Amino acid sequence: MDAAGDPWEIVDALTAWAERTPWCDWIELAGSLGRGAGDRVSDVDAGLGVVLDGATYDERRDATLAAARGYAVVADELIQHLGSPEKPADHLVLQYADGRQLSLVVMTADSRPGLAPGSRPVFDRSGRLAEPFAPSTLHATAELRREWAFLGWWGLADVAKHAARGRVWRALESLHEVRTFVWRLHAAELGVDYPVFGAVSVQNADLPEPAGLAATLPAAAEPAAVLAAARALGDVLEPLAAPHAVDGVRAEALRRLAAA
Repeated sequence: MDAAGDPWEIVDALTAWAERTPWCDWIELAGSLGRGAGDRVSDVDAGLGVVLDGATYDERRDATLAAARGYAVVADELIQHLGSPEKPADHLVLQYADGRQLSLVVMTADSRPGLAPGSRPVFDRSGRLAEPFAPSTLHATAELRREWAFLGWWGLADVAKHAARGRVWRALESLHEVRTFVWRLHAAELGVDYPVFGAVSVQNADLPEPAGLAATLPAAAEPAAVLAAARALGDVLEPLAAPHAVDGVRAEALRRLAAA
């Protein structure tokens, strides 16, 4: 895929607008551009902190969206509501006609106590991004790892159930969900930042996939092939889940996979 424009031009336009807009406090750039690993097809993944100063949050968000519509010709757009009435935040997603994409989360400026790892400040009027900030998703707690391990084995039991009933696509959905938990456990084991993003975080760190993962791709959309892939995925999950005391759900998953 070739994009006609440079995504950094969108970053520059957003930054210039923020600099001349007094209620814009900071912009953080994340994603591949924020890590210094972007290219011409990278989307602009950014966060914007706004000061209300007597205005409503909706007014600030709408003004931000109006400005973003001017950075290039817009082909389509979406607003995703992420926050709450007490702490509003919205995700503005713009598809520009030349192929470039803007993914901008608008929030009140005090929503960020500092700069998270993996992001870079491109504008910081008040100095809020000068201090480091560790979001809750930066690392996985032992409790969260156990949840991923538990749900991984639970999902494999579901794969066996749906495949035995001949519901191949439900089995495949469950298989994919288990693979997501495997990636998260693998990321946490490797110690990479943001293990909840699984494959994204591991590959961003240029680290290898879990051993044996390729065998977890079914050869066909047929029950026997899906079950073979599920058994292979169980082999991958086994060492990752072992430290997390989920023997009961593991035993049931293995029983079902053996019986199917």
